[in-house]
Amino acid sequence: MRAEVDAADPERLQPCTIPRLRASEADVAGFEREIGEQVPAGYREFLLHADGWPEFEYDVDLFGLAELRGAGAWEIGLRTLEIYDDEGVLEDSGVSFDQIVPVAAGPGMSSVYALIRNGFTGAGTVLWWNDGQEIDRYPGFAEFITSTTAYAERRLSTLLGR
Repeated sequence: MRAEVDAADPERLQPCTIPRLRASEADVAGFEREIGEQVPAGYREFLLHADGWPEFEYDVDLFGLAELRGAGAWEIGLRTLEIYDDEGVLEDSGVSFDQIVPVAAGPGMSSVYALIRNGFTGAGTVLWWNDGQEIDRYPGFAEFITSTTAYAERRLSTLLGR
């Protein structure tokens, strides 16, 4: 789908990228031991299929294990959530900073996606904020991925004049 959008978009506003190779079960389990908790099931399943996705949505990277360990756009996601926490944005969304973990962010972007951690109400829910406002929330990681695919389909239809 994204390749079709890329081919139909003369301005190449959203680059067509592919996910990284999957993380192994041992890699994910090792990360869970490092942090002392299990990754929510839907996100864990994603990691076992793709260990992150650079430029998943424009300049926003969908985090794999390297980012969750502090590489790439991790600091951007963390800082954005800290700012949104200080501004009361997280409270307005009914979550606190310690309940969530960033799973997607990018340079120069005010968008951040976060996952509610296991052990908290709504565990596995993905929340999306942009410009200090909650834009959407998805009940699970699969629904989040499905939604972005649907967006790509709508964009392709628009580009093709359907």
